[in-house]
Amino acid sequence: MIGANLVGPSRVALRLARRSALRHRGRSVLVLLMLFIPAYAGTILTASWSNLGGTSAQEITFTLGGADLIVGSGDLAAVEATLPPGSDTTGLIQASTVLRTPAGLRAQEYEATDPAHPANDGRYVVRSGRAPDGSAEVAVTRRLAADLGLRLGSSVTAGMPQRELTVVGVVDWSRSLRTSGLLVPHGFPLSSAPGKLMVRLPDGDEWMPPRMDAGSGNLSVLSREQMAPTAGERRLEAAAALLVVTFAGAQVVLLVGAAFLVGAARQRRELALVSAAGATPRQVTWIVVAGGLLLGVVAAFAAVLLGLATFAAAAPLIEQVANHPLIDVSLPAGRLLGVVGVTLCIAMLATLLPARAVRQGSVRGALGGQRDTSKVDGLGAVAGLALLVVGIVALLVSGNPQGRPQVLAAGGVALLLGVVAGTPTLVRMSGRVAGLLPMPSRLALRHAARHRLRTAAAVAAVTAAVAGSVALALAGAARGEVTPSRLDARPGQVLVSVDAAEKLGPDGLRRVAGALPSRATVTVITATDLQANVAHHDLPAGPTATVSVAAEQRDVAVGGAEVVQLVTGRPATRPEREALDRGDAVAFNDTLVTPDDRVALSSDGQGLTLLPAVVASRSEYYARLPGLVIAPETAQRIGLDTRVRLVVVDTTRMPDEQELAAANSILLAAQLTAAEPPASPVTVDAVPADDQSSREVGVMFYLLATVSVLVTVVASTVAVGLASVELRPDLATMAAIGAAPRVRRRITTAQAWLIVGVGTALGLLSGIGPAAAYVSFSTELHWHVPWLALSAIVLGPPLLAVIMAGRLVLGEQTLVRRLN
Repeated sequence: MIGANLVGPSRVALRLARRSALRHRGRSVLVLLMLFIPAYAGTILTASWSNLGGTSAQEITFTLGGADLIVGSGDLAAVEATLPPGSDTTGLIQASTVLRTPAGLRAQEYEATDPAHPANDGRYVVRSGRAPDGSAEVAVTRRLAADLGLRLGSSVTAGMPQRELTVVGVVDWSRSLRTSGLLVPHGFPLSSAPGKLMVRLPDGDEWMPPRMDAGSGNLSVLSREQMAPTAGERRLEAAAALLVVTFAGAQVVLLVGAAFLVGAARQRRELALVSAAGATPRQVTWIVVAGGLLLGVVAAFAAVLLGLATFAAAAPLIEQVANHPLIDVSLPAGRLLGVVGVTLCIAMLATLLPARAVRQGSVRGALGGQRDTSKVDGLGAVAGLALLVVGIVALLVSGNPQGRPQVLAAGGVALLLGVVAGTPTLVRMSGRVAGLLPMPSRLALRHAARHRLRTAAAVAAVTAAVAGSVALALAGAARGEVTPSRLDARPGQVLVSVDAAEKLGPDGLRRVAGALPSRATVTVITATDLQANVAHHDLPAGPTATVSVAAEQRDVAVGGAEVVQLVTGRPATRPEREALDRGDAVAFNDTLVTPDDRVALSSDGQGLTLLPAVVASRSEYYARLPGLVIAPETAQRIGLDTRVRLVVVDTTRMPDEQELAAANSILLAAQLTAAEPPASPVTVDAVPADDQSSREVGVMFYLLATVSVLVTVVASTVAVGLASVELRPDLATMAAIGAAPRVRRRITTAQAWLIVGVGTALGLLSGIGPAAAYVSFSTELHWHVPWLALSAIVLGPPLLAVIMAGRLVLGEQTLVRRLN
């Protein structure tokens, strides 16, 4: 009897829900779309995350392969002799060599190892051909093959010294598919660079090379334990994942709930008839909930199946976006079941408020066309205010390195729900100013206020979608934001080491400078055992790198006006030339100058020599340029020993890639013909601009951002479309009394602007809070406002929704019977 009481009503509820979904196909398709898109995107993201670095073990495999350790040492034989029994090893060389290309010589990254060895499992992916074997064979990465037009059987010239190689394979390096490189057998390297040892230890063995802490010299070790994320990184990742899941779940609940609320309102007459026929309020509620579960099941399984098919079909594209290969692809069954379960839970939760509204409704009012006089908006305002307070307090408490990720996620959801709960009151208040607006806007606002719950549901959908996109954009822009790196010299200058300059010779230096947009080539001569003392310890406020360079730039150069222009970027002034002529110093680092305009020169803090000084620049510090300059006569009078520290090609602008390639080709040719070629090629590069900063944003952020923007567009358009459908009876009445399509379009557009305008503004406010707390949660993140992305989020989807709403009223309007 109990089973019949449970099964019977459920079967009836599912039958009625199925018939209602088929009868109202348009609304059902919109709800399915809202459920399908997040589940579909979640399936692709889950499969990608599980196979492309979603776990630290996979990230380690891309670098270490099957090895437990990669050991570098000047005496690898001694290290290998200490290995525990049962260990398996192979050699590895990671260095650069010289590659001859049609455009000239260039330095090229290469690796020399045995790709077939178990220690290299997962480090390389052979795309075509085979691994190289012998001194005359080479495999090239796909990036290099595309750059040089290479294919199987092509010949390349590389090495130090150069040798002819035949391309027998095209490969990818798992740690980065964008790497351009060569792969040769370990026994036939392309340079004399020192090698490393890849070690596979017996199971359970935690061996480490001896003398790790003292006397290790050039000993280096890369282990799985070192590559594993730190506790802080795991904590930050957990906070991000929890915040994304909870915030996205709240988003989808509000999005689907908006559609169900409108659908339940349109279905109220049917449900009232069922209730009049004897159905209990609980059975009426089951009909609404069954509709959500039915659509949720269809959307969830369709999303998982199509998501997996998309993942399989788009595998090459996903690899390129993720910059990692798909190796040993596995099906994350548990996580995919989680996607299905979350989708069903969201569908059921989204029906709770509509079901409750229907359950508490009046049968007579529903059948007689009476409007509800619900107090939900008043209660919602009180609940919304309470949730706002709770959310703000939770974000303030958790927005620090000692905060808890769970509190941070709960605060973000509470803030969003608080804003949404107060939306009916806001919509009702907007109706009071309708009399001040033109007729189309006045009618739109009054209609929205009259059906404030349905309007508030549409606004909530837009709010949730925009809030998620804004939070993700702000958090993603802050991730990886770092302080600009320290400058070695002025931006655009090219530094040539002493060894490279000696190999080039005077003629080679002139040819290198001629390939660049050079103003002058300056040989920087400095004192061998003399530096300027820091005169005061209140170093300038600013990034750590700037303070460090200010304390480091203390070398004493010997020269004249050419050094002044090299460091300051301008010709020497008359006072600076006069100071050099009379034996004084010209200082480029203002922290070296005492209040009485002197600099103190000493050797290891002893034998102080005081010189009057003129400050040529302030608050500009360069690590490899001198801190001051004195004339050669002054250096001779003091008795300084000097040396050539480096050669600087001072440029008129930033050199482009072709100019740098031409200069490096000359430099590499000199190294190949040198009596003692270097172990690895030496190249030059231009000093980057000081306003460049490094941002490393994960591929999953870009995928999430794309999905979030897509959901925002769909939610805004669907929410406005549902509200516009509710406006059709009024538009039909206006059409019957002669209103032109232009007037009806203005009314619909005004309502669309109300929904997306209020929803976008509330979403912007709701997204800033969680993003700010998340950035404050980590000491490694810095706040950065992505104005372009925010503008696209705030302006793009609303404009599209308004355009779509305007097109909904094109053509003739049919008069329909009014029931509410």
